[in-house]
Amino acid sequence: MGDRRRIGFVGLGVMGSRMAGTLARAGHALTVFDVDRARMKAFEAVGAVLAESPRDLAGKSEMVCSSLPTPTTVRSVYLGPDGVLEGARPGTILVDMSTVDPETSREVSRAAAGRGFQYLDAPVSGGFREAESGSLVFIVGGEQSAFDEVREVLAALGSTIHHAGPSGAGNIVKLVNNVMSMGNVLIAAEAFVLGVKAGMDGQTLFEILRTSAGRSYHFERRFPNILARNFAPGFTVDLARKDLGLAVEMAKMHEVPVPATSLIHQLYNASSTLGDGPSDFAAIVKVFEGWAKTQVTGRPALEGDGPA
Repeated sequence: MGDRRRIGFVGLGVMGSRMAGTLARAGHALTVFDVDRARMKAFEAVGAVLAESPRDLAGKSEMVCSSLPTPTTVRSVYLGPDGVLEGARPGTILVDMSTVDPETSREVSRAAAGRGFQYLDAPVSGGFREAESGSLVFIVGGEQSAFDEVREVLAALGSTIHHAGPSGAGNIVKLVNNVMSMGNVLIAAEAFVLGVKAGMDGQTLFEILRTSAGRSYHFERRFPNILARNFAPGFTVDLARKDLGLAVEMAKMHEVPVPATSLIHQLYNASSTLGDGPSDFAAIVKVFEGWAKTQVTGRPALEGDGPA
């Protein structure tokens, strides 16, 4: 694809804004669109063109990327009357970095193929710090030829780039990953609250467990923030419940019993209902603290960061 491309980026939220900024620093010419005009205007400083719609953006781009919150938004951005497919030029490759269900990815991919475009589902693992530093993990589904064409661009954003398989494969892997991530934090929270309620100092318990067999990536990453009572959002409870819901629906489609995943989903639903939907998903600990009538505390820590 060459070293520098004109890239359109749709969706400038917590992750999308960081990814778009990293692409700009890598020397790519950006056209951006977001429903929040203020988010778009922030990119004027790096010389980005502000588009009027996804359709307008696609017409100005050689490659379109998106980072969007829900399957409905993805369908609207790509398939809507003012969507990307209405404005894309021949040869444009479309790369959706959202976490959605594989059927949504396949639906958009089929529609894109019908118009002569290639579409990749390319959800990411990592948070906003990794997006800023170009160290995300990409899990990509779609045609090998399209993957090969965009890999150089993705390398500006990610230190690890996997081609998972055909359309939808990226999101299958991402949903499985997020079930494991949310489950890891939930069971660690339950166990940790038990340890504190039984008499352990929270900081001491963390320091011992972080060298023990039960530790995980998210335990080491998020529990310092829990101990500091810092639930600043990196990856929110509401996003966690959304992804878990998508995983449960995928399981229904394939007739796979997922009792643990269903319970995990319901507990994150409870966390959201209790008011922590906008908080980092580490706030699930508050559900167990409420039941145990205790609270875990320790030393101050950094802000929460994104998903696994």
